[in-house]
Amino acid sequence: MKDVFTASDILEAIKRFYSESIFITDGEGNVIFVNEIGAQRLGPKANNILGRNVDDLVREGVYGRSTTRIAIETKKPYTATINPKEKESNVSKSVPVIDKEGNVRMVVTANMSLKQNKEWKGILDEQKEIAERLKREIDNLRQNDNKIIANDPETKKVFANIDIIAPTDSNVIILGESGTGKDLTARYIHEHSPRKDEAFISINCAAIPEPLLESELFGYESGAFTGASSKGKMGLFEAANGGTLFLDEIGEMPLGLQSKLLNAIEDKSIRKVGGVKSKPVDVRIICATNADLMTLVKEKKFREDLYYRIAVFTVRLLPLRERPGDILPLAGYFLEEMNKRQGTSKYLSDAAKESMLMHSWPGNIRELRNVVERIFVISYTDSLDFLPTPTFGIPSGLYEADKVLPIAKFDNLKDYLEDAEKRYIESVVEESETLVEAARKLGIDRTALYRKLKKFK
Repeated sequence: MKDVFTASDILEAIKRFYSESIFITDGEGNVIFVNEIGAQRLGPKANNILGRNVDDLVREGVYGRSTTRIAIETKKPYTATINPKEKESNVSKSVPVIDKEGNVRMVVTANMSLKQNKEWKGILDEQKEIAERLKREIDNLRQNDNKIIANDPETKKVFANIDIIAPTDSNVIILGESGTGKDLTARYIHEHSPRKDEAFISINCAAIPEPLLESELFGYESGAFTGASSKGKMGLFEAANGGTLFLDEIGEMPLGLQSKLLNAIEDKSIRKVGGVKSKPVDVRIICATNADLMTLVKEKKFREDLYYRIAVFTVRLLPLRERPGDILPLAGYFLEEMNKRQGTSKYLSDAAKESMLMHSWPGNIRELRNVVERIFVISYTDSLDFLPTPTFGIPSGLYEADKVLPIAKFDNLKDYLEDAEKRYIESVVEESETLVEAARKLGIDRTALYRKLKKFK
């Protein structure tokens, strides 16, 4: 037989066992209920508190001010710190109970010690950090919905090795030209590892200035620098705790920061900017670069000890020109995506397929995707033809008579295409207000554009 609890039983339980103060008055401020913890906090001066008025309690020094009185006068909830001169102050919140005529019938006041209030704040801050971590993961998932295509025999060999590496917990570095799919490969490794249900967090080391990059990776404490949030900030190492942290363009990381990254990997702990305590983190590191790291090591631009820490396994992604068996499947996949979005049924003509197989694809998969999108947009028929040289939306004058490339001056197709690429990039840069805008028009990373311009000099 189940027990039957009366309102009196429940009220008695609250009175005796609730761990925070409950204090109730009528609409005039006369005390009609206080639980035991509330009476204890008010101290010996509060003996026989029932029936007494809050104004009298203030005059007698039971507490410094009454949030109950303010709630009665304003008919709105009011929160304040009381007993500021006591050893342990309390946060008091008074909520008025309004009747149908708009009069205050009762006021319910809850008190919490500042110590416990800080404990709750710590719990809420922790939950906020978790929410921020989940948001990063969701944003990352939205940006990484592409599919891995591995039809070419050479690509299959690469991913056969990746399938061996992925289930381990070892750090991995992915090498390859810009646009070969290093970010997607990193996610593939994560999704085929024991960490697949945890966070996958990525950051481009070349896209963020050194001071900001340090705080992004490791977070910072309150007041660590001018402009820092008063609440501090969680870093990406913490956000990826238990999961995978993908460091793209690792070759662009400044030397000073490389040292801190090495310590984090070796010690499995991080220290926030402006902090004094280290915090343990469990993170798998995957890095990517299109730079020759060993050359950078020899030039003292990249730490040798860090290289061997991040390159436990090395994955080399082939450029598209060396994996021709993937060109048409990739183009078909991109085209299928666009057909689904637009409700169309466009397809590649035989001539387009043949031209695509003959093209060298210096921009790799990224260039292929851009080309498919371009010919999809400008085609008035369902049959799509491939334009080896972009002629839609390019800077005016690029194909003027005095700028046409004389074929006879080139010894081979490679030299011709390199010269055409140089002219095209320089023309886009010339007509763009910034290099960021030019990189966007070209469909390449800003860092890739910097390298190309440097090579042209």
